[in-house]
Amino acid sequence: MKKIICLIITASLLFSSSVTVFAKPDKEGKQDRKHITHQYNQRNKEKKQIFKWRTSPVIRYGRFKLPIKPITEGMGAEVTFDKDKDILTITKDDLTIVIDFNKEIVTVNGEEISNSDVFQPWNRKKTIVLIKYILMLLGYTAEIDDEEIIIKDPNLEPPTNITVTPIGEKVKPHTLNSNTQYIIVSAKITAGQAAGGRAELYVGDKVIATDETITEYDTIVTFTTSDGTPTNAELKTAIPTGGYVTVRLYNADHQYVTSKKGNPKLTVDYQAPTLTSILSAVYNPSDRKLYIVVEGAGKNGDKVDVTKLNLLDTQLSKSYQLTNKDDVGSQGTVVSDKLLTVTIGSADKIGLNGFGSSTLYLTIAAGSLLYDEAGNTSPYYIENLTIPVAVIHSK
Repeated sequence: MKKIICLIITASLLFSSSVTVFAKPDKEGKQDRKHITHQYNQRNKEKKQIFKWRTSPVIRYGRFKLPIKPITEGMGAEVTFDKDKDILTITKDDLTIVIDFNKEIVTVNGEEISNSDVFQPWNRKKTIVLIKYILMLLGYTAEIDDEEIIIKDPNLEPPTNITVTPIGEKVKPHTLNSNTQYIIVSAKITAGQAAGGRAELYVGDKVIATDETITEYDTIVTFTTSDGTPTNAELKTAIPTGGYVTVRLYNADHQYVTSKKGNPKLTVDYQAPTLTSILSAVYNPSDRKLYIVVEGAGKNGDKVDVTKLNLLDTQLSKSYQLTNKDDVGSQGTVVSDKLLTVTIGSADKIGLNGFGSSTLYLTIAAGSLLYDEAGNTSPYYIENLTIPVAVIHSK
């Protein structure tokens, strides 16, 4: 079945594959440490929390083990495990990580992550990889050995107020379509904390762009997919699928934090509606239906720009252009590759009162007749087209 898409012609407009290396902590003096201790690196203001393996409850699945306290107390996340379905769920702020051990699927905020290391065949240290993977998604790092897990929080304020601006002829907020040439993205940061570092822009789990220059005075990071001569084809390659937009901020010591709240979701649909030809029309005033016979229309569910439709009654010597006003205007939809159906709204029914007692003609104005939810439009007709309309009446 073809993809169903609808609405709107114009409107103004997690993670990388890099691996953090974890060194074992210095064991000297370890016996003097408390169950949980807090240490602060004065240079980076890095916050550390130390957890003992033997004192933390553990979730188990096969060769996987996940200590709960480092996640709940060290990172402030909520952890639940469905033993019947073998599904682990970790939630913090507006970030939800779901790991289905049975199906070997990882999703972040509903988006499936394709390049997770957790279930790779070469992953022999399943417990360590699982812990580090969850830490990475939540913006933390760790040192792990046989006795302790040291959670490292870079103590950086996450980027906020992410704005996505698509640039193109016909754009829709937070949407990439066949008219979009490139996007500009910005996010607010705290001045001084990432001086000498960088910021990375993600859509889903893919790095899209990087801001390589951050000074101590910067309060905004910006990204663009444009190389100076952007094209829609290049954008398709850079961002083939949609997902949540996040920004990862690194300081000069390569410690990072990821935006947590208000990450916008980017919709991607580069497939424009098609329309090969318009042949004829049938009007049923009793049922308030106008049927337009066409060839090569698609996709099913795409919308008809009813404001381009004008009916002429030769006996009345009167014409009427359909409207699309909310609740009272007309609405049209692609039913199949050969048929468009327009439901006449209450306001247009009044305007068409008396139409159909003699010969009718339908004029389709120049332009694009079909559109979809992402803002894509069908091929542009450079001239008006007039076709005869057969009139039928329901019994």
